[in-house]
Amino acid sequence: MSLVVVMMVVAAAAVVSCGASPLPVRVSPQASLQDRLKAAHALLAHSPLIDGHNDLPWNLRRLLHNKLNSFNLSSDLTMEDPWRTSQFSHTDLPRLRKGQVAAQFWSVRVPCEAQYLNTVQVLLEQVDVVKRMVAASGGNTALTLSSQEVMALFERGVVASLMGVEGGHGLAGSMGVVRSLYDLGVRYITLTHDCHTPWAESAESNGFPPNTAGLTPYGKEMVREMNRVGVMIDLSHTSVATSRDVLATSRAPVIFSHAAARVLCHNARNIPDDVVTALVDNGGLMMISFSPDLLTCGQPATIADVVAHINHVRTMAGVDYVGIGAGYDGFNSTPKELPDVTSYPHLFAELLRDATWSLQDLKKLAGLNLLRVMAKVEQVRDELSGELPSEEIIPIHDIDSRWPCRYRFASLPPLPHT
Repeated sequence: MSLVVVMMVVAAAAVVSCGASPLPVRVSPQASLQDRLKAAHALLAHSPLIDGHNDLPWNLRRLLHNKLNSFNLSSDLTMEDPWRTSQFSHTDLPRLRKGQVAAQFWSVRVPCEAQYLNTVQVLLEQVDVVKRMVAASGGNTALTLSSQEVMALFERGVVASLMGVEGGHGLAGSMGVVRSLYDLGVRYITLTHDCHTPWAESAESNGFPPNTAGLTPYGKEMVREMNRVGVMIDLSHTSVATSRDVLATSRAPVIFSHAAARVLCHNARNIPDDVVTALVDNGGLMMISFSPDLLTCGQPATIADVVAHINHVRTMAGVDYVGIGAGYDGFNSTPKELPDVTSYPHLFAELLRDATWSLQDLKKLAGLNLLRVMAKVEQVRDELSGELPSEEIIPIHDIDSRWPCRYRFASLPPLPHT
């Protein structure tokens, strides 16, 4: 973590400690649930909780067609239609505050069926809906662009909103789109969703044509350009071959924004142990999803299952390489005791039952690990600032048969001398 971010973490803790909230204390593992919850609340009041993935923006399209005139994130959506009856609705600002979420990455995604069609348009519409959602919140949340801004907003008691693009198919194979998305505020890009791209292989094909395993040469160039621009690379949904290729290519730490351990649930989206341990050399982060599909392969899940996946990553890689990416609003069944975004203190109260978790370890899990990764990605961006933008164009043979309806730029003859 950069010195600036470390200093801001300390400063934020000092500012909050001047208020009414008690200083965090490591309670006994045998303490009552009530006492452990008090300790968890104190911990999260002094150190930021950052969740890596939330699918509310997609629900805004799915349920409201992105029409926000009757929607306010600051409202109690448990009392409003269509949210109060939707099994996919777990999030609003009152509940984020109750859950002591300091920063939330909103998933900006488009369906794979839009690939080779109007995918960039739909993606930009999702960026727009996140920005409008944040702007209409009355200052209760603010769009955030850096690790330093996350800490500054935490100090002020404002929930930080960040954007992550879920699915490289939304880029239409264009370096220019990557750069433009960064300028619009996107801070991570998930290289694939549940379909392959012409340059990266997904863990799930879902009927889409097969692709070359892992990254193509153009895919490796795309990774290098993301490093240069300062976008975090998210390997959730990617195949194991893609993950290994990225880890061998990227100069910056990578993340899995919402994933789980394959040894505990053999789902193609989950991460095998050799990739988990490779995060140590990369300096990256695996953020644990709360989706029962990933925790228990679709069986009813509990808070103990979330803890088991967190502990497995801690065992394989260390406490510096695990975080939280619940994925609320993206599944219709939640783990027992974790029904929505109010539940994070209960997770930390459960972890406090384990004497091997120190308060500093819990702070790292909550958000300091992600701040470290963000700061390092920003550092790599600054180190590469002297390099020119990549002007590579995706090879025509990778897309010609799949994307016939597109404008083809032809070389023009030189202008005549006058």
